[in-house]
Amino acid sequence: MTRLIGVDIGGTNTDLIFVDAVSGRLMTAKVPTTPEDQALGLMAGIAALGADLSKVDLLIHGTTVATNAAIERKGARCGLVTTMGFRDILELRRRDRPQTYGLRADYAPLIPRRDRREVVERIGPDGEVLTPLDAASLEAAVSDLADSGCEVLVIAFLHAYANPAHERQARDIAGRIWPNTFIVLASDVLPALREFERTSTAVVSGYVQPLIGRYLASLGEKLSASGLARDLLVVQSNGGVMAAPLATRFAANTILSGPAAGVTAATAISREVGLTDVVSCDMGGTSLDICVIRDGVPALTQQTSIAFGVPLGLPMLDIDAIGTGGGSLARVDRGGFLQVGPDSAGAHPGPVAYGRGGQIPTVTDASVVLGLLRPDGAIGAGDGGLDRSGARAAIAERIGEPLGVGPEEAAEAILTVAGAKMAGHVRRKLLQRGLDPRTFSMIAFGGGGPLHANRLLREVGLARAVIPIFPGITSAMGCVLGRLRHDFTRTVSRTEADLDTDELQAVYAEQAREGCSVLRAEGVVESDVEVRFGADMCYRGQSNTLPVAFSSSEPPTWPEINAAFADAYRQSYGRLLDGVEPVLVNARTTCLGGAGLTSVASLVRVPDGPVPEPRATRVFFAGRWLEATLHDRLMLPAGAAIAGPALLVQPDSTTFVEPGYAARVHSTGHILIEAER
Repeated sequence: MTRLIGVDIGGTNTDLIFVDAVSGRLMTAKVPTTPEDQALGLMAGIAALGADLSKVDLLIHGTTVATNAAIERKGARCGLVTTMGFRDILELRRRDRPQTYGLRADYAPLIPRRDRREVVERIGPDGEVLTPLDAASLEAAVSDLADSGCEVLVIAFLHAYANPAHERQARDIAGRIWPNTFIVLASDVLPALREFERTSTAVVSGYVQPLIGRYLASLGEKLSASGLARDLLVVQSNGGVMAAPLATRFAANTILSGPAAGVTAATAISREVGLTDVVSCDMGGTSLDICVIRDGVPALTQQTSIAFGVPLGLPMLDIDAIGTGGGSLARVDRGGFLQVGPDSAGAHPGPVAYGRGGQIPTVTDASVVLGLLRPDGAIGAGDGGLDRSGARAAIAERIGEPLGVGPEEAAEAILTVAGAKMAGHVRRKLLQRGLDPRTFSMIAFGGGGPLHANRLLREVGLARAVIPIFPGITSAMGCVLGRLRHDFTRTVSRTEADLDTDELQAVYAEQAREGCSVLRAEGVVESDVEVRFGADMCYRGQSNTLPVAFSSSEPPTWPEINAAFADAYRQSYGRLLDGVEPVLVNARTTCLGGAGLTSVASLVRVPDGPVPEPRATRVFFAGRWLEATLHDRLMLPAGAAIAGPALLVQPDSTTFVEPGYAARVHSTGHILIEAER
């Protein structure tokens, strides 16, 4: 598997990279995203890439199909069958509110009440059958939902994590009635306690399953017709990848597919430049995605919320997004305050400077007006270049006049507000973990990341900013660096006194066997499988758990578990609760396929020799026009040092180095920006 294509589909652009690890060939492409059918933009990107699909071994794809469907409420119509008395669990939630002190709140679950049914059955928290499943009531409920037009059936019974027998029995009965194969069991998706979160996760999976299935089937046909005869892989929210046929079954695992690939690439880049503590900052046209990487390991979370009241309880990279990107719209609100984002111009019509009918100024338009983006060389410029005069006029009319300032001052104000929002988000992400920003560096990528990296570096107080060799297609690069991965969770909720080591190790061994089985189906040799064990733990009487990782490649023993929990608890809270028993709430197992491509640094040819003579340009910074140097970034040799103000331009992005800072080219081709000493 040496010839690979990675594809990342963002809200504005679709990025592609082709890597041939044997010949050392590397190609990149960037094309506009086609929101109406992402496959069309992907195929256009492959055409722009110029790669022969018949000679490609793997195509790895990060997609936002599931994300967009869940956020925009455009998923499949689902029916829910649950235990008698729990029909309204999706609306009861945790009795939380979107605004803590708000008097009113609108909330609509993914499955409305008209499509939810109750059946007679009951299993206790220890797995004992309290009330047998009433097959007649189940058949009536399933038939009613099918007749009403539901496409997906979700079955979520109380305490099925402890004993899935009733859910499996219900699936067998429903399978004879339901008109298709879209039947989702909550115990398959998330066999863990907390009924609301488990049901919500199963509902999300069912909600996006048909869309993912149809999209990948359509894409597979297009790729096959174009010559691809090998595998299509899909990036998961946990940073790993999986075979496309499994993506329908594990549809909810693709919710953060696109952003996860960027974090995988940022982790590899941090290793290449010798850094262990970094913040991954992916700024595209729509949003800024942030993930903390500590000791070379990206932060994981066991639960996130797609929207208010829609939790997703699956292991995934802990990525926070803020609605600030190159396409973020700027406006002056009724109070006279300048606002930037979260609304975006998207790929169509795009910024005013694109000349596609956009009327509202964006962050990109402000950058063009300030001279930070060259009209003839920026992303999206097209054959006619960017319309600087149009962008200037729009900013003058919509921002400058209401604020009583000139177009350049208004454009700088847009970047100041956008920068403050992004910097505050990065700073908060670090401080809420008790981490000192001064000890962290930033990996800034995406089409807009390098342009704003120096501002974030300065405002957050980070040690340095790292700009990847191909920042605009770094997420696509992360696609080809991902490993096959599958995570498994099972609620145990026992102490050492309640469960002996042999029984606990049997739980882990069963998860490992299941993971190995799935990986074998994806073509992985068992000797190449890596298994990692972990748990969610707390002290008896606590309700919130702490993730704990175990270093052994074998199922852990209780002494190893207790020691690891003590280390994790002390690190998080600075003390232990002596005399209180630890509880292992959830057993977690991760199974990974063999490591393939781990870096593309060896494929990058960094020039040597003297620094080419720069051209002169002007940028508007800190309220005045400054003379700056303009460099072709890909022609800079290793070791070159460029003092700001300077623009480093390349086809997929532009890097701005502020006055008082300097950029140094690393031996890998990545650029490090630091304050001049």
